[in-house]
Amino acid sequence: MPFPTATVTQGSGLTINTLPNAGQAAMANSLGVAIASDQSAVPVTALNSGSITNPSSTLTRSATAVSSTAVAVSTTAAPYFTWTGNPLVNGQGVFPFGGFVPGNFTAGTTYWVRDVAGNTFNLSATLGGPAIVPGSVGTTSITLEYKPNDLIASSATAPAVPSFAIATSAGGVIIPRVRLSTNSVGVITWNNAMFSINLWSGAPTYAGGDARLYAPATGSASWLANFLVTLTQFGDGAAGFGQLTGANQMALKLAAGTAVFWDLQILSFMQPNPSQTFTLTAECLN
Repeated sequence: MPFPTATVTQGSGLTINTLPNAGQAAMANSLGVAIASDQSAVPVTALNSGSITNPSSTLTRSATAVSSTAVAVSTTAAPYFTWTGNPLVNGQGVFPFGGFVPGNFTAGTTYWVRDVAGNTFNLSATLGGPAIVPGSVGTTSITLEYKPNDLIASSATAPAVPSFAIATSAGGVIIPRVRLSTNSVGVITWNNAMFSINLWSGAPTYAGGDARLYAPATGSASWLANFLVTLTQFGDGAAGFGQLTGANQMALKLAAGTAVFWDLQILSFMQPNPSQTFTLTAECLN
């Protein structure tokens, strides 16, 4: 069997002249290549358990009640709904109705809050849509609901943005994935709840707040990365993990001890609990 031949031309690289159609089945039509000993050195860093950290941070939503069984419904005095001790703000969503269903409304349908005035408010079928006039008077139950693309936050009006710190002296870190857990237990399940988590080097601000449309007002210059997470419900809470979107790895180079901020955008219809907590754990390779 003839050996393959090749020609090396200065500045032009390698040209293969002949390559016989013979050889072992796994190596047919192949040509071995050796890396010369004068190649540039490849830097290698040894990995040990001391290089791995798992910083975590917790977001706690409002302690205010998220449901009421004593919401009064009027047909003449707008706003038409009255929730004494009302925690709602314009743009939030509610999941009515338990028991009495007012005329012109449908049980099991999400409605948007508008025209809030103290303990009173109206409901619309779409965000920013016209108020629906109830067709009957009575007392009903209403539950606050997270809708796809809502922000989960500590406040409906002035949310605080949680953060974790990068613990390395040089500020460099690789974050292959993050974990998210919540303390939701009981009849309200968070199984299969889906989230989009953004990381930021500076705290963003928002046009809204908890259970309102996810709308960062500032922060584009400090945005770092996005992760997608789906939860599994257990007896003592729900948890899940997610990997970086758009790439396999993320390498950050920030100042030592830099705070990395995060926020939580829900992609599912879910019912929250008062004082519900969400804990983010970043799996960091420092």
